[in-house]
Amino acid sequence: MKKNIFILALLVSISLCSQTIERTVIGSSGTTFSNANASLDFTIGELMVTTVSNGTTTLNQGFHQEVIILQLKLSPVVFLQGPLVTSGTVIMDDSLRSNGLLSTTSPYADSVTCEATVFDITGNNAIVDWVWISLRNKNDPTIVLASQSAFVQADGDIVGIDGTSALAFESPSDSYYIAVNHRNHIAVMSANTVALNTSTTTTIDLSDATASVFGGSNSVVDMGNGIFAMIAGDFDENGQIQNTDTNAVIQLLGISGYSNADIDMNGQVQNSDINSILNTNIGKGVQF
Repeated sequence: MKKNIFILALLVSISLCSQTIERTVIGSSGTTFSNANASLDFTIGELMVTTVSNGTTTLNQGFHQEVIILQLKLSPVVFLQGPLVTSGTVIMDDSLRSNGLLSTTSPYADSVTCEATVFDITGNNAIVDWVWISLRNKNDPTIVLASQSAFVQADGDIVGIDGTSALAFESPSDSYYIAVNHRNHIAVMSANTVALNTSTTTTIDLSDATASVFGGSNSVVDMGNGIFAMIAGDFDENGQIQNTDTNAVIQLLGISGYSNADIDMNGQVQNSDINSILNTNIGKGVQF
């Protein structure tokens, strides 16, 4: 009876106050276990407990209960035609990074920020640019289920905003189409669904063959060195490379900085952006 009165009094008092009550617990013993995928906090409480809720407030008697979030881990690989043309090798040029032109704030919808020290990394793991990664419905790839900003490194690896880690999605274990967008390249998507789970990191290489991407050879450009890259030249980000993209870039010739008109991503908008890349890709478009 006393327990019921206490619970009733607690629920009434919470409903009458405008304060927010954080989850707290007092226990005689407990600890925290964690790994790369999850964290579990617990305390030792009463042997006989129950949970009472009025739909808004929950009272857990004796036990420390919290939401456990398991994350999918994903490591995609893509190459961008623009910085590959600039470098002339199988490693993308990172001029935007080395010239201090990359912002610590993503240009994509989530506007996440990174530490400036991420751009201190050099060599094959140097950051080339921001990209946008999406998990899409296995039955209908037009449905985006989760997405986030990420970085693409010079060697094609896509990593989280710390510049080194695999991507993490708070989504259920399932099969998904994986799509990659870049601000002036044509987006690509996996040809097939990819099974993701919370126990392992899944790698998917979207650059190793035309068969790996949705739409095949129409979706990528063969760089002639075993790499199939995302197609450069989509200045206006409408999924198509058209004369309107060329006309817009012409108006910006001579400028420098972080611009969609800088097709080869060397920090300068030049005739070579148009003649060497953009015009050769007129008519190309996204395949999904």
